[in-house]
Amino acid sequence: MQRRAYLRVDIVIPAYNEENCVGDVLRDVMVAKQSDWFRIQNIYVISDASTDGTDDIVQQAGSEDRRVKLITKAERKGKQDSVNKAISITDADVLVFLDADTRLANEDALVNLLRYFHEGQAALVQGGLVRVRPGFTLNPVKHAAYFDWILVDKVRRVKPISWWSVDGRVMALSRDFYQHLVLPLSLADDQFIFYSCIKEGRKFVWAEDAVFYYGLPQSIADFSKQWSRYHFYTNKSRQEFGRHLIDNDMRIPGLGRTIVSSILRHPRCGLAWALCYLVSNIEFRLGRHFKEYKRGLFGTNSAALRIPSNRVAIVIIQDEIKIPSKVVIDIRQDKRRNSD
Repeated sequence: MQRRAYLRVDIVIPAYNEENCVGDVLRDVMVAKQSDWFRIQNIYVISDASTDGTDDIVQQAGSEDRRVKLITKAERKGKQDSVNKAISITDADVLVFLDADTRLANEDALVNLLRYFHEGQAALVQGGLVRVRPGFTLNPVKHAAYFDWILVDKVRRVKPISWWSVDGRVMALSRDFYQHLVLPLSLADDQFIFYSCIKEGRKFVWAEDAVFYYGLPQSIADFSKQWSRYHFYTNKSRQEFGRHLIDNDMRIPGLGRTIVSSILRHPRCGLAWALCYLVSNIEFRLGRHFKEYKRGLFGTNSAALRIPSNRVAIVIIQDEIKIPSKVVIDIRQDKRRNSD
């Protein structure tokens, strides 16, 4: 069979009551730069029985761009069900999942995400997710969430494939990988996809140059639920994929030292994180929300993610995000970064 000269790409945005966010990410994708080696053929928004204005916003976007298509579900069944729905309707060479509360950092974000399929044999590519420092706020959750990003970013640079490589906010899958996947509702979508890729010996890429912003939790309850469900689904992944893979191969050496050194370097954010993380552990041990997690229901409240309209540059230096007054995005790592 003759090989096509370009990759066919479908974008999928699962959404549940995302009227504050979905319009922004849709506009980002609609105007994103394409290349002669790939084409975005469909932009699906799969609405999980949304009860707010999500569906109306998507339909309006569809009237402006025929690639945008709304798929509605009569009953809320969770993100895993939406992923399975997407897999069942697409025949794209690459399937890209974006959470509704993410934003493209610049017009090249999708090009940088997809080039690993064009240039190599990647099965799964994860975008370079970035949280911008929250600035002055009395809300400890926003500082805690920023510290979350500091830890994850630092760990990934020491060990790119680990527990904390898992993040379903921005994921791209090759056709030969996604076409045989059927996600169980009782496992997190990102963990199931990531661990399936690793267990099958396929190629995983963390594309740090494909930068996407992602939002902050709005309350301690939301932060706590995010970590509680992570622990819940990690236990389920141990049952599905085996303890050796999860606890040995994915283990992060010196994680405790990394956390302590990061708290010492960022005491305000670090202490806020420690407090919120303690609350999430208590919630997990009490088994709160477990019935929802088993059904694949784990949504949290999303707020519109406000970023500069000219897509300013991001420079990552010693666990900080600096935003200089430039239009072109520039990601670089300070050579002085230590390996704590």
